[in-house]
Amino acid sequence: MRQPVAEGFYPFDKKALEELLSQFFVSSKKNPKIKGIIVPHAGYAYSGPVAGKVYSQLDDIYDTVILLGVNHTGVGNRISVSLVDWETPIGIVKNDVILGNKIIDSNEMIRADELSHFYEHSIEVQLPFLQSVFKDLKIVPITVSAELTRAMFEELGNQISKVIKGKKVLVVASSDFTHFGKSYGFAPVEKDEVKWITETDKKVIEAILENNTEKFIESARATTVCGVGPIALLMSILKDEKATLVDYKTSYDLSKNKDMIVGYAGIVFE
Repeated sequence: MRQPVAEGFYPFDKKALEELLSQFFVSSKKNPKIKGIIVPHAGYAYSGPVAGKVYSQLDDIYDTVILLGVNHTGVGNRISVSLVDWETPIGIVKNDVILGNKIIDSNEMIRADELSHFYEHSIEVQLPFLQSVFKDLKIVPITVSAELTRAMFEELGNQISKVIKGKKVLVVASSDFTHFGKSYGFAPVEKDEVKWITETDKKVIEAILENNTEKFIESARATTVCGVGPIALLMSILKDEKATLVDYKTSYDLSKNKDMIVGYAGIVFE
């Protein structure tokens, strides 16, 4: 059982967590055509409203959710699949071990590896949102390195898409966008910071909406998008789907702190 470790990103009290989540879900028409989503993974106070708008569009029609996360710690394999159940304050989330093993068998780069998931928050913070949408949730958690080539992402995407073909599977890529500020080691401008980060993220988002993986990787690596790997793999899996921007915000909207600004985008693929 993988225990929750992302304390501080969201409340570890079940009642408080459910009350907070209810604030992020908005009245929205359910879209059964959605095949994948990109959602942020910061503290809920900052990224929760963007994530909530995306999750509000999901209908409870999927058998399994493939969760593509970042490996912030750098520990473990480049493409690491967890094969254990995960726990949140809301309850236990079952692992789709059968599908997970099929994905592992599809490519030698993909391995079963719990170590890379142990202290990683990018997948964990998505689970309470998913638990709010799905009554019977099964997941395949996968951390994805950003250091792969476009050809590698495309190879992996083609093989995973074959594994899930005909199945009711939702693919989720967990990623924040540009991290701006000296504490992030990235402060290329000294004024109009919010305008700069917004325009920079707009270029990255445009590449995603065009479903241009090469352009996305190039523009994302030119800034500080943490989920280059998860997004590039999702785009490769869902290369024939239409991407639509649901919402975009920055942490400045809440903090008013120009020393640390992070961009958050919510995107659906249908």
